[in-house]
Amino acid sequence: MYSDNSQEPLFKQEILIASTHHQKSINFDIRLVIEDAEPKPLVVFIHGFKGFKDWGHFNLIADNFARQGFIFVKINLSHNGTSPQDKKNITDTESFGKQTYTKDLQDVADVLDYLLSENYIFRASTNLDEIYLIGHSRGGAVAILAALEDKRIKKIATWASVCRSAFLFNKDNLDELDEKGVFFVENARTKQKLPIYKEMYDDIMQNYQKFNLEQKIKHLEIPLLLIHGKKDTSVAPESSENLKNWAKNAVLIFIEGADHTFGGKEPYTEELLPVHTEEVIDETIAFFQD
Repeated sequence: MYSDNSQEPLFKQEILIASTHHQKSINFDIRLVIEDAEPKPLVVFIHGFKGFKDWGHFNLIADNFARQGFIFVKINLSHNGTSPQDKKNITDTESFGKQTYTKDLQDVADVLDYLLSENYIFRASTNLDEIYLIGHSRGGAVAILAALEDKRIKKIATWASVCRSAFLFNKDNLDELDEKGVFFVENARTKQKLPIYKEMYDDIMQNYQKFNLEQKIKHLEIPLLLIHGKKDTSVAPESSENLKNWAKNAVLIFIEGADHTFGGKEPYTEELLPVHTEEVIDETIAFFQD
């Protein structure tokens, strides 16, 4: 077990790095308690579709993990539509519409490369043998696919994960995509009409075997924790059930009464975390510490 650092000050740092694969930069932040000399496990958090690293209660979640002995990193995937100047709004809709799993996996790899490089100032404070991923919603799929490619990752926790890479697409919008090269989805919070370009679908089809979660997850050797809210109306709880059935080394936990964000919302103005989020954190930390 890790010591309780609840009274120690948190160190927080925003970092911007260049992608090694495209022109967009990658923004992420780091949280840790620096007074504790024990090398800490590294947790990298990946947001979901229409999400971003500073959404809702994600910063409180990061603080909680850091105070319980982890170095916690939250990534803004490069094509999520936010910018380093405006990290809480989708303003770059063109980039949003061209987000792909290929770009997301490149982003995760670039961030991990940075965190294992000499440029990372807390390298000596980090236990590089304990690198874990957390993915929320679509980020769960990204986390699983990233771990299949990167042996540095030792455990994964997914929160309300999708089970199909192509979850966004159906016959109607595919017909529109074929005809116009784009269709639009609504951001329920802002009422923005956000474009989805054909590039996103083409990336999945061109890499169908690589991104087929049902087939690929069978080859996942590391421990996997699946957590899902029983009242999730955005991604059905059966999605995590499917992942559990397809995987060979997975644990599934349902949170009774919990929704897709486990009580979080944007903006989140409370000082305390929602009860369901606290339960998710407790289960995840127990899994990582086991």
